[in-house]
Amino acid sequence: MKAAVLYEHGGPDKLQMGEVPTPQPHKNEVLVRLAVAGINHVDIWVRKGLPAYPVTLPHVMGADGAGVVEAVGPEAEGVTEGDRVVIIPGLSCGSCAYCLRGQDNQCDTFEIMGTKRHGTYAEYILVPDQNVFSIPDNFSFEKAAAFPLAYWTAWHMLLGRAKLAPKEKVLVVGASAGVAIAAIQIGKWRDAKVLAVTTSPNKADKIKKMGANEVFVQEGGKGFSKWVLKATSGSGVDVAFEHVGPATWEESVKSLGRYGRLVTCGATSGPDVKMDLRYLFSRDLALFGAKMGTQKEFQELAALVFDGKIDPPPQGKCPGPQGCPEYEKWKAAATKVIDLDHDVVLLRGGARLEAEVDVPEDLEAGQVGLQFI
Repeated sequence: MKAAVLYEHGGPDKLQMGEVPTPQPHKNEVLVRLAVAGINHVDIWVRKGLPAYPVTLPHVMGADGAGVVEAVGPEAEGVTEGDRVVIIPGLSCGSCAYCLRGQDNQCDTFEIMGTKRHGTYAEYILVPDQNVFSIPDNFSFEKAAAFPLAYWTAWHMLLGRAKLAPKEKVLVVGASAGVAIAAIQIGKWRDAKVLAVTTSPNKADKIKKMGANEVFVQEGGKGFSKWVLKATSGSGVDVAFEHVGPATWEESVKSLGRYGRLVTCGATSGPDVKMDLRYLFSRDLALFGAKMGTQKEFQELAALVFDGKIDPPPQGKCPGPQGCPEYEKWKAAATKVIDLDHDVVLLRGGARLEAEVDVPEDLEAGQVGLQFI
């Protein structure tokens, strides 16, 4: 089968179109012919060879994808050939103590699709039956592949961990990132007041269109906590949504009101943070870590997405080099990942996408996906 294969770690140029064996389903496994694959930041970390995600090369990356069930193993349940499905990108054993408690995101053997086993940058993918979820007939593969990893993580953060309630105030930093756009949309659906922070002035209007009530442009390294306090009449926010790390951590903590909750899923700007403990105990603050989400949470989220109540940003398409005037810019951005005769799809570009195709400056600035049809 065709696949975008990582033969060595490095930049986007290290991904090459190639052929890898087509897997066959055994026991409870399901073989899915992928229609669309999406790119996430974790793919970039795998591609660069970060120690947290050791892979055996050559490797096929990719966590998100959607397509049609091609074949099922003899013990597979709840799925049949021809079903339209989205891949659930978190793999768990289903039998350890955490899985049995419904905390499968903390499974002893938990992994993100494409970080150990082969992922979605291919024509086919092999997954356990519990890792496919049916897509309604009227729901596109593009939209189905656009939400799982980022929206599932944001859902777990805001509802599973921080317990965001209607009418509360939530701060979202790094607001143009995929997981942050997801948080903004979930916050809006939850009827919370969403305050967003970005470092890019040209993204502010688009972030607001995603659902943020107010947007602060953080320029020149200046803080944002004073803006938050002003925007909340001095009370601070109930929840701070963190994924950036030390670059925003202290300001996020200072933005919290009494009994505020900070929840984090990442450390993009580094692993070490500073914090004045006096803020923590004097305001009764709570800190939460969040790792992906649970199977139950995915089902809750997917129901709202398929019902249109939470809507991943629109996608842009380009039908190959002849049909896309921006193809050369795309090729410069994604190199051989998109050098295909197949369609190329931009997925979940966050504030970068509206109705038209908006070309990312480089692979790390946008989410570029593959469509195999």
